[in-house]
Formats: sequence, structure tokens, C-alpha cells
Amino acid sequence: MSHLKKLFLALLVFCFTAGPAQAGQKALMLTVFGTSTEAAITFDELLPLAAARFPDRKIVVPYTSGIIREKLNAAISDPTKKILSPEEMLITLKNNGFDDIAVVSTLLFPGVEHEKLQATVETFRAANAAIAVHYTPPFLSTKENRLQAVHTLRKYLLPGAANVVVAHGTHAGHAAEAAYYDIAGLVAKTYPNARFAGIEGVPSMDGVLQEVKDDPAREVRFVVFMFVAGDHAENDIASAEEGSLFSLTRAMGKTPSVAWAATSGGRRIASLGLDPEYRNLLLDWFARNVPAVH
Repeated sequence: MSHLKKLFLALLVFCFTAGPAQAGQKALMLTVFGTSTEAAITFDELLPLAAARFPDRKIVVPYTSGIIREKLNAAISDPTKKILSPEEMLITLKNNGFDDIAVVSTLLFPGVEHEKLQATVETFRAANAAIAVHYTPPFLSTKENRLQAVHTLRKYLLPGAANVVVAHGTHAGHAAEAAYYDIAGLVAKTYPNARFAGIEGVPSMDGVLQEVKDDPAREVRFVVFMFVAGDHAENDIASAEEGSLFSLTRAMGKTPSVAWAATSGGRRIASLGLDPEYRNLLLDWFARNVPAVH
């Protein structure tokens, strides 16, 4: 059974059962960007931990990415099992009698996806005054959290190598740019042999690749600073495709590598979502922001 099919089974556990709505229920809306790759094992690993941490809330998992929802839903024939958007999930929770909804996410930065999610939550809250709706911002919204996240990377960096911590990146001029550059500074300060850059936008990868080229170290270790090591990790970083980071560094005469993580489904490219230390930090963040159920 593929990890992607396993993910579908995991999500089904948290789907709604048929029957009349029951008033007074509490939910934890664990929102993810989503992935259509085998890296979906990341969510398989997280869901049981979240369920154990929030036993009094029903956990549901919407995807923010419309492209990924469309791709995955094309393979799901049962309409009640479709992966929902955050807006659709909020409406479904309301229709099933939930009067307390805590919205959390695995989004890292307070970027575009966060802004869309927050706007969706605020619109729903304004139209449904009888429902308590709580929103937790992304983990890397605070400097303290960013420092903690940087410290989790120590196990993946190689002494004697040119280490590159790779994030998604953001649009130049976006408010999230400050958080990205703060991470870049923290990485450089904490690990003298490491750099930080984005696959897209800023912080720019171009300058970092020039530094890597000039670095006497032969090996280049790429560390994925994303919750899921999905398409970007598999294709933009670690593939043999022209323009991938592996191909670009090989052309410099370097030997590229990635950090790996053990999962219940076998070895995968390491990501923050597969790191037990980061997952604990994230769940602690949720717990500090999600009201207790009485």
C-alpha cells in the first residue's frame, strides 16, 4: 500500500459519519497545504500525535491548495470522503453541530497561505457569532519559535560540508520576508558552515550557490526547511533534472546530498514535519493557543 493511500485511510478515520448533527461538539481543524506525493506520510505521522494531544476535539484535515485537492479528489469516488478546503470544512463542521472550532495549521511562515486562511476564518467567524472560532498563527510567527526551529536542524548538518538550509521562499516585499531573513540570520549565527535560501523568491538562492561554489568543501548538504519534503524537495532539490540544486552543484564539481529521516513507511527526505523535535514544538504551540475543552 502506497503512503498516499495510507494517507487517505488516515484521513478517513477523521471524516464525518452519516447521521443527524450533534450540537455542542468541539473540533481541531488541522490545516495543511497538502501534497500529492509520497511525502504524505508526514501527515500519517502527525495525526496520531495531534489526536493524543487533543483527545476532546475531533480532528479534521482540510487542504489549502486547490490544485492538490483537485488532483487527489479525482481519485476519490465517494463524495463524503473528498478532501475539503478550509472554507468547506468550516461549513461542514457548522452543519454537523460543532460550536467550538480551533483552527491550527502546519504552515511555517505568516505568508500568503496564512493570509488566505486567516481571512477565511475571520469571514466565517463574522457570519457565525454563535460558534467559538479560534485561530492560531503559523509557528514561525515569533522570533522565539524561529530560534527553536533553527536549533532542530543541528542533527542534519554535516561538519566539513557546505550546508544549505532550503525553504520555500516568499515574494519580495511581502510581510513574511522579515521572518525569512530572520531565519537566515539565525542559521548563519548558529551554524557557521550553513546558509539559508528559498527555492522561490527571497531569500535568493543565487547568492548562496555562488558561496557554495567558492567554498572549498566538496560536499554540499541540502537540508529541507519545509513541513513536507514533497515536490520541491524531490524535484527542485534532489532530482537529476536540469536546474535542480543537485544538478547545479554537480556542475560545480561538488557532491550533493540531502538529510534523511526514518518514518513508519521507510526512509524519506527529512523535513520539519518528520522531525520529532519540531513536531513536539508545534504541538506545544497549538496547546498554548487552543482553549482547553471543559
